[in-house]
Amino acid sequence: MTNLPEDLSHQAVKGANFAQSAAKLGARKFRDRIHESRLSADFYPQDTDEFIAAAYFGVGMDSVYQLEQWLWPFEQLEAEMKRSGHGEQPFGIIVRSPMVAKHLRNVTHLPVRFSRLTKGLDEFMTSSSLRTVFYVNQSTPNFQALRYPNPAHVHLSHGESEKISMISNQLKAYDYVFTAGEAARERIEHTLVGMDSERLLDVGRPQLDRPREIAQAWREFDAEAPAGMTVFYAPTWEGDSPSMAYGTLADNGAMLVSAMLAAGYRVIFRPHPRTGVRDRKFKRALDEVRSIIEAAPRGFMDLTSDVSWQFDEADRALVEMSSVAFDWLSTSKPLVMIKPCHSDSMVLPGGLLDRTPTIGKGSEDSLIELLSDQTDSVETAARLCEHYLGSTVQGAQVNRFISAAKQVIVERDTSLSGSL
Repeated sequence: MTNLPEDLSHQAVKGANFAQSAAKLGARKFRDRIHESRLSADFYPQDTDEFIAAAYFGVGMDSVYQLEQWLWPFEQLEAEMKRSGHGEQPFGIIVRSPMVAKHLRNVTHLPVRFSRLTKGLDEFMTSSSLRTVFYVNQSTPNFQALRYPNPAHVHLSHGESEKISMISNQLKAYDYVFTAGEAARERIEHTLVGMDSERLLDVGRPQLDRPREIAQAWREFDAEAPAGMTVFYAPTWEGDSPSMAYGTLADNGAMLVSAMLAAGYRVIFRPHPRTGVRDRKFKRALDEVRSIIEAAPRGFMDLTSDVSWQFDEADRALVEMSSVAFDWLSTSKPLVMIKPCHSDSMVLPGGLLDRTPTIGKGSEDSLIELLSDQTDSVETAARLCEHYLGSTVQGAQVNRFISAAKQVIVERDTSLSGSL
């Protein structure tokens, strides 16, 4: 067989990858059109809609988890708005994917509207009643909605962390940014030149106030598995760019899980839902770790619906630079973090990785010692929790979110009323 010149071979691979990506995109669009054709009329913006607040979600099912974690806080806000006399449907959700629209109808009672076209988005966003729109990510389609001047646009993010995306200059496009706490506010003020601090409102992580129910799958495992302390291992994904490459599953996931199981720990393994989407090494690593977990009496492959009950059931957490680490602080339980292995991943100095026990590439052997030696961890966790999340007394965070949302709604209503 004749070997191709290296540059020609490289171009052939690039061409094949491009063709594969184009085929996937075409298939996805075709599938979306099929789903769209089957939507009932009540999925589209209605003449009778009088939403005062709304959530905008412009991407697809692979990212819907970002919106799902805000559904409960949105439902609590809706209930408060109803009590305040804002009608029977004061809160709605507008999405651009028909599959997301149908999915949401099964997981929330909030009204869901869909529009792929600008016409439908215009109808929704120019409603005379609309005062505030919330965004749970930094996706490019957000900017199609941000062009509407009347409602106040509020960025929420889908989790608190010190990833570089959390200090994107894109935050300036929003009227307000709801931050988790003092740490997030300081991070933004220090980094984003010209960002008005009055546009930053601390709300904590209201999702943490949601009543938690232990998953039945875990109950069954817990009843049969050998006794031992439980570690919640929740690695993040590979990221969509070198600067966001915080995931380490492909570097040391199998090694860490094997070490914890050998030391007698029970391990709840919950990989990020996007693991392996962009890097096949992570998909292979996921398969390998899953095999180890499923073969071990103390291993639990976490396929449950959300991250919540694990905070009550686990004794330790082993996580990377992701929102799980920061949410875990609310438990005041020991935390060990894994440093990113990718040389281009951007880590902010003085952050949580510098304030908690950590392991990195080449220091994995210290994991078991760090998990067991947590003498001052409770006091440290409580201090960090206050810095990153504020008060986590039951109900405090969701109440801060509702208060901040109502403040923005009232301010925008006053401004619009004065301009009429």
